[in-house]
Amino acid sequence: MKRKKEKGPQEKKLFSSKKLIIISILVAAIVLGFVLSSILLQTQEAEFSFEATIIDQLGEEFPNSEFNETGVVTNILESAGFNVSYHRSATVNVAFFKRLAKCNYGIIIMRAHSATREGETIVDFFTSEEFNLYKYISEQENGLLTRGYYSWKPEKFYFAITPKFIENLEGRFPRSIVIAMGCNSLNKTCIEMAEAFIKKGAKTYIGWTGLVQPSHTDNETIRLLRKFLVENKTLSEAVGTIKHDPFYGSTIEYYPLGAGNLTISSLVAEVKNSSTHQSAITFFKPMSAVCITSFILLKIGKKLRYDVG
Repeated sequence: MKRKKEKGPQEKKLFSSKKLIIISILVAAIVLGFVLSSILLQTQEAEFSFEATIIDQLGEEFPNSEFNETGVVTNILESAGFNVSYHRSATVNVAFFKRLAKCNYGIIIMRAHSATREGETIVDFFTSEEFNLYKYISEQENGLLTRGYYSWKPEKFYFAITPKFIENLEGRFPRSIVIAMGCNSLNKTCIEMAEAFIKKGAKTYIGWTGLVQPSHTDNETIRLLRKFLVENKTLSEAVGTIKHDPFYGSTIEYYPLGAGNLTISSLVAEVKNSSTHQSAITFFKPMSAVCITSFILLKIGKKLRYDVG
């Protein structure tokens, strides 16, 4: 009986080395696949979302039923095809704002107090959470949170979020339309907050150039939404219909100026096109991984046959 030739130490080592090379390359291919998938997913961050939210931080002190779950604003948004979530004043705390960029809101209506800092050209948004020096210590030290008070209630302080807070949020805004209804929310000397939202993915930021009365910002925000969502006016045209505050003289503006031609119909078309693009990517991602892996294995196979033969 013919005895099979035993492999020598050198041959065993060669086989072992090849096996290790194959495993290493396969691991590298898997890692590369994850990297490619991550890059492809990032390209989808810009898709506009038909989720909308009403953040009613003003609701406790200045209630207005037109901004609640069944009010006029909700009806306008739903008629335009949005799913609407309403957040009452008591829930608008620091923890709520920390989740804001993860919620995929296409329209964010911030019915919230905002104010410029004393001696500074920065606007901050109020939360409904009372200030506590020993809470959110890191955020306070790093300038993400500050404290604010209402002029009619100077003895009581609340946490206020800063532009830096928005910049450091986890997540991205899906080409969102942000409507900031508070005072000085888009003061010409205080655009840091607007820039922070744009840097995090928002398409446009809309706010007031100075002080504004609650009743006036309510009425004009409803007008703006009707013009933009119902009548399909451009953002520039819709903002152009807004009345100045009769007492303070402020008005609504938008940022950046390049967003003036934006319409709701263009956003709808963008979502449809993006959905088609997403389908192609969904197909491409697994196929690309298979192609890359197959190519690598083919090369390995040829190399092994060459070495052995």
